[in-house]
Order: sequence, then structure tokens, then C-alpha cells
Amino acid sequence: MRNQRKVLRSLSRLGAISLLAAGLIVGGATAPALAQSSTASTIASGAALTKYAASAHGYVALGDSFTAGQGAPPYANDGTACLRSQRLGYPAMAAVVGRYRLVANNACSGAGTADVPAQLLGVDPGTTLVTLTVGGIDAGSNLVLAACAPDPASPVCSGAIANSVAQLGVLAPQLVATYGLVAATLPNATVAVLSYPRQFQPGLSPLGDVLNGATDALNAVIAGSVAAVANTHVRFVDATQEFAGHGIGARVPFFAFDPLNPLAPANFHPNALGNALGYTRALINEGLLLRR
Repeated sequence: MRNQRKVLRSLSRLGAISLLAAGLIVGGATAPALAQSSTASTIASGAALTKYAASAHGYVALGDSFTAGQGAPPYANDGTACLRSQRLGYPAMAAVVGRYRLVANNACSGAGTADVPAQLLGVDPGTTLVTLTVGGIDAGSNLVLAACAPDPASPVCSGAIANSVAQLGVLAPQLVATYGLVAATLPNATVAVLSYPRQFQPGLSPLGDVLNGATDALNAVIAGSVAAVANTHVRFVDATQEFAGHGIGARVPFFAFDPLNPLAPANFHPNALGNALGYTRALINEGLLLRR
């Protein structure tokens, strides 16, 4: 009976996130790749962040730009350069459709494993849910973007990709240490470590396929590092299925991309649809938005 109730609750949350996404699609039908308009006022105003406040069922988001919500502006006017989405990032959406209260989104654009300890400062030790994306910066994703955006066919771009893949060999111990630190600092929390989605439709371009392959390699290291932590409270959440068929070049992409401005901050990050139907749906499908 208890399992049946959990299934029903999960289905109701899937319905809620579908309605939320439908609102986003209607609001951005003319430009689905950049669907991050104010139509998401349907995302409850009660999702306002009260940073570091205590909560019996508190939720804190950590890590890099994929959790900050860089692909889903407008950004919060919080005095930082973190490019945190005001209301269209997956942490805010997860709080709306789930049973946890988002206390803080401390994720920041450009953050690597070395930045996570500072993001933990002041977080209530009674926090019960953490979501995290980290490792891409350590592997050189920003360098790849800077090298490849001007000319994807250049030797500079291919060299940056090769260097990024080479970095994966030393990334695993850093990830293991980071996950262990989060789990030790917040012992009551389930720590959901999310994968990075493939950003390009398969076959769109040779470069896109290479970058997708690099993303797969990074995710394999992340999954292996979660397993190496050997802590049942630290869980790997693979969002590959949820993003499948919605890369850049798809009819309905889950990524922001402006071909006229290849260096636009939102580019190559999940847009509002990606945050809703990609990451938030992955958390729902894993049952992680139900309180223990």
C-alpha cells in the first residue's frame, strides 16, 4: 500500500511538471531553444530563497552552472557573477513539484570541485536533500567552449577537447573527496549527483558527436566516483534518458543556443524546458523529491 501511494505521488508530480513545461512551451513556442520567458510565473512565488535558513525538510543546490541555471535567464540580482536563474532552474522547479523547501541555490557558474567547500559554509546541517553538478569545469569545459565557439573546425578546438578528455584521469579522486565532504557535512541529506546531458543531436556535426562522447566519458567518471564513495546517501542520477532527442539541433531542444551569438552566456546550458523536462523529471523519476 505504501509503495502504491508513492507511485501515485510520483505520477501527480509528473503531471505537475508536464503542466509547468506546457506553460513554458506556449510562452516560447516561437523560439523553443531560448524558452526562458516570464511565462514561468506559474512557478510558484513561494519558491523564494531564504538563504541558509533552517528547515525540517530543507533542500540546498550546489555545484556549477548546470545547477545554477545559467541557460535559463533572467538571472538573480544577488551581487554575484554566478548566473543563477531567478525561477527557471531545476532547483526552483523541483521545490515547486516536490516536497522539499529550497533553502538556497549556492551553485555558481564556473565552479569546480575546489569551490564546493565554500558553498557548504553556513548550510544547515539538518538539510535533507542536496543536488549537485560538478566536474565539468575541472575537466576543462570552459576552455573547450572558449576554444570551439569561434571556430569548431580549428586545431585549437580539437586540442582543447583532447586536453579535456585527458583531465578525466585525475578527476575521479577530486570527485570522491567532494562527494564525501558533502555527505559528511550534511549527514542527514540525500546527495543527488546529476549527470551532464549530451548537448547535441547525434549526427548534427562531427564536432557535436565528439563533444557528446566527451560528455559520456565525464559521466562515466562521475558515476564511478559516486560508486567509490560507497555511501547509500550519495546517489548518481543519470539524466541521459530525459534529455535524449532534445539536444541542440533538435526540433524541441532542451538547450539554449543562439547561433548569432556563439558566446552568449546561456549557450550550451539547459534552457527552461531542459530544467523542467530534463533535470527535474530525472529527479522525479528517481523518486528523490519524496521525503524520506
